Amino acid sequence: MNNKKVDNACGCSIEDLLKENAEDGEQRLCKAAESDMEVYVDPDPEKLSYEFYMKKQTDGLPIIPPTGERVRRFIEFSGKNRDDIIAVLPPRSGKATVEKIAVNSIMAGCIPQFMPVIQHSIKAVSHPNFNLPGVTATTHPVAVCTILNGPIAGEISINSGAGCLGPGNIANATIGRAMRLCLINIGGAVPGIGDHATMGSPSKYSYCFGEAENENPWEPLHVERGFKADESTVTVMGLDSPHNVNDHRSKTAEDLLDTIIDTASVAGCNNSHVPGEMLVIMSPEHAKTVADDGWNKKDIKKYIHENALVPVELGDRGGRKLDPKWVTGGKVQITRKPEDVVVVVAGGPGRHTMIAHGFGTSSESVTEAMRLADGTPASSVFDFKK
Repeated sequence: MNNKKVDNACGCSIEDLLKENAEDGEQRLCKAAESDMEVYVDPDPEKLSYEFYMKKQTDGLPIIPPTGERVRRFIEFSGKNRDDIIAVLPPRSGKATVEKIAVNSIMAGCIPQFMPVIQHSIKAVSHPNFNLPGVTATTHPVAVCTILNGPIAGEISINSGAGCLGPGNIANATIGRAMRLCLINIGGAVPGIGDHATMGSPSKYSYCFGEAENENPWEPLHVERGFKADESTVTVMGLDSPHNVNDHRSKTAEDLLDTIIDTASVAGCNNSHVPGEMLVIMSPEHAKTVADDGWNKKDIKKYIHENALVPVELGDRGGRKLDPKWVTGGKVQITRKPEDVVVVVAGGPGRHTMIAHGFGTSSESVTEAMRLADGTPASSVFDFKK
């Protein structure tokens, strides 16, 4: 597609995406087909939303009816058969088939072209290192955050710019929501039943964004993790909701990172008693300040790791007994090693950074390359279309 049409903030290229490779308007979501009347479900959205809500099959928001025709269009973009199993999701050990992922993606409001992103994200959260059983069952408000890198992120107009963690973009909003609906309806992560979060979190509605690779003075996340720049990846992390770091004054890397460290070094987060990963989302302006001072990603990670400390008497108040191996000089480091500090660049104008603590030692982020069935890296979502 024409990259000049892509606006990562507003998602205005979605109309172009729907038109491309469509014959006789086949991909248009508004096209009614006879098979739409093959009712998996009642096609009346108001009635269906209420029925699904009463069965605890939604997140409380209205849903799109997953009719047979809509499911067929989504499966076309999976590159797989409808009964193929992508993952088994806890706590119910639900089989996440292509068809079930399609149903939940439709309910979330996705368009068919998002299907490859969602199924690869589902595969990523099923990796043992992510520990989805723990992430789902805990009383902690940890949510699944999905970060996109590579050309497919641009193709589907994922927002990596202004407001990328907020409302207004169909890809960010519905891909994150589809992930949550899959966990609820396939995995059984129903709040209060399979999901035991004490209060839950707004991030459990949707938590998805892209990295602003063109604004990044360093290598993007997927390249840092060994993938080629022209490969598309999804990275999933178990995270708290993001917390803002407002610094409009610092002119040096060290001063700016000190503000980030002071914001991150708090008692009460899981990292304060079981150190683990932490996400740092730098705005392009903050990233430029640090890079202009000659700092690279390794420098940033090392500095944050060594200086993000919590007094041991506060860290020891967490849910688990504090392991003495994390204590040095009366302080607890909130990360185990520099690599636990995951740094990405995203957002619009403004001198802000967001930090999000991880789930301590209980979950590791996972990056999954978007590849076709034969292992070939996909350069477009249309590569998956049958």
